Amino acid sequence: MNVRNDVFLLRKFNGNIMVKLTPLFLTALLSILFKSNAEAQILVGPVVGTHVGWASYDDRDLKDFYDVSPTFGFHAGGSVAFRVQKRFFLQTSILYTQKEKKISGGDDGMFSNSLRNRYIDMPILYTAEFKARLGKDKIYKWYLGVGPNVSYWLGGKGTLANSSLDENLIDELKYKVTFGKQTEVGEQEMNVEDPNRVQLGLNISAGLIFEPMGIHKFMLTTRYEHGHSFLSRSSMGVFGEINAQYQDELKVRNNAFVVSLYYFIDLKIEERHKGKSTSKIKTGKKKR
Repeated sequence: MNVRNDVFLLRKFNGNIMVKLTPLFLTALLSILFKSNAEAQILVGPVVGTHVGWASYDDRDLKDFYDVSPTFGFHAGGSVAFRVQKRFFLQTSILYTQKEKKISGGDDGMFSNSLRNRYIDMPILYTAEFKARLGKDKIYKWYLGVGPNVSYWLGGKGTLANSSLDENLIDELKYKVTFGKQTEVGEQEMNVEDPNRVQLGLNISAGLIFEPMGIHKFMLTTRYEHGHSFLSRSSMGVFGEINAQYQDELKVRNNAFVVSLYYFIDLKIEERHKGKSTSKIKTGKKKR
């Protein structure tokens, strides 16, 4: 029994170390790359998009027990990309994202739970661009990318319905998520004692690139986001006394298909003026 506890504690320790070191490692990597590519092309701009997401349970029995519904969400923020080599870019974004976990079914015909969580996401992609022809004259670009995703769980709100609430003449309970609460949980709260607020994932991306004016760049992208971290490895979502019979399983991962539209501006504006004269000089023979 002690051996099992030691193994569990070791896994938890290693997981916490990875969660804490990964953002530091990525920040250091970006800093090194920016310094070593001071003369490289740098692009910045806004990004907006939508996604279809779903929750994936770790417990196989729960996958069959609950009906998991796909949900829609959105994201918005800013992005920066810079050229590492001729066709290779390193791109990262800071996004405000909403991700929803929606389940129903179980052994309660009245049960449904919809939890919409808020995140700050930082997808990091190493991309390669390619050129292709459309017809004889038209050329367009497309790209492939892969990299990690780092998410910070800000909080969330949800709606719960079940037979226990119905017995108390409550059609549905609207609640908010709280973290690490030691005192009594409120009637409209779901508390997570040990949340995994920093979550990791993997991105695989592809998209089209449009450069209508040379210094501007539009990207229409698709991205598959595979969650690696659970919402919580050791805690359930605990409700207040009015619904104490139900606890929400949080050994789940976020997965999503993401569609985004990027607009980039080239910061190396001096490149536009290379080879161009800043003044007009008229030449000709002097009349005498």
